[in-house]
Amino acid sequence: MDDLPGTLARLFTDPPYCFLSWAAVAMVVGTLIGIASSAAANALAVVPRTGGGLVGIVTAPFIHTGFAHLFANLPPFLVLGALILRRGDTRFLGVAAAIAVLQGFLLWVLGRRAAHVGMSGVIFGFLGYLLAVAWFTQTSTDVLVALATLAFYGGMLAGIAPARNGTSWEGHLLGLVAGVAGAWVQYRG
Repeated sequence: MDDLPGTLARLFTDPPYCFLSWAAVAMVVGTLIGIASSAAANALAVVPRTGGGLVGIVTAPFIHTGFAHLFANLPPFLVLGALILRRGDTRFLGVAAAIAVLQGFLLWVLGRRAAHVGMSGVIFGFLGYLLAVAWFTQTSTDVLVALATLAFYGGMLAGIAPARNGTSWEGHLLGLVAGVAGAWVQYRG
């Protein structure tokens, strides 16, 4: 308990976990933006096939519409991100950036005309990446990670079904595709 400030400081300054910590802080700030101004949130969203919606490819994962939305995304982002981070700092940064950009771009091209925000597309990408890595490498560690991921987060796959409640199911599906594509490029490309 005496070293709690030092431990917290290291979470934000020392690799590897600083990559997850700062992204989590950005998600909290993005939630506050989303709560404070729906106009600002929409300006930072992926809005398919609009010039202004291109900015959302980079910013939308950090914007959330409320605390319930944040709390639905933050734990799986941290857990699945940590599972990818075990492969190394550089690998995590490359995978996370590739998934976010590819998912965002595909959503901009193929998504329905709406303001799409939230980290869930990246989370689905992480899920797809971890499952595909196990398929491609077939190492016991990767297969165990994939099985544990399916046991805890496999229910997320229902989120790729078309929904009418405002959920960006396209973002989920395209994130999953981006994650599988990222693993394919790394291990089969």
